[in-house]
Amino acid sequence: MVRRALRQTFLLLFLVASPAAAYNSSNVAAEAEQGLKEILDLWRAENFEGLYTRLKHPPGKGWPYFAQRIVHASRIPACCWEMLQDVTITVLDADTVVINARVGFEVEGVGTRFVVRDFTLHRSGRVWMLPQEVVLDLADYNFQRLPRKVYERHIE
Repeated sequence: MVRRALRQTFLLLFLVASPAAAYNSSNVAAEAEQGLKEILDLWRAENFEGLYTRLKHPPGKGWPYFAQRIVHASRIPACCWEMLQDVTITVLDADTVVINARVGFEVEGVGTRFVVRDFTLHRSGRVWMLPQEVVLDLADYNFQRLPRKVYERHIE
């Protein structure tokens, strides 16, 4: 009888403690920061298809809308240590975080410029996603600029 009561008590404690262990704010924060770094790396590498899969898109603003604007970007994330600095993370829940960070951007003909901003990331499955508008705002696209793929093509 005592063994059965102990077994049930341990089972109950395990069931109550498991969700708390699964939702560890330091783990969530580290995963979200890594997710933001991956998004910035995809953008820097101009892997626009991969970047698009990591963004939350509003209805009616799918791939054509995104691609048409991102190729006219006047800035891209800087490399290495300049990319992400002074990071503070606020965990709202297991699937939502707000990251305040200083992000470096390479501006053509000017050099590196820094922007301090809040990034709200949402986890979808196991992937951290950023709203599409944030990337397009930071890209500072300009339709009068030559598209990136055309501009960087070598003429033979």
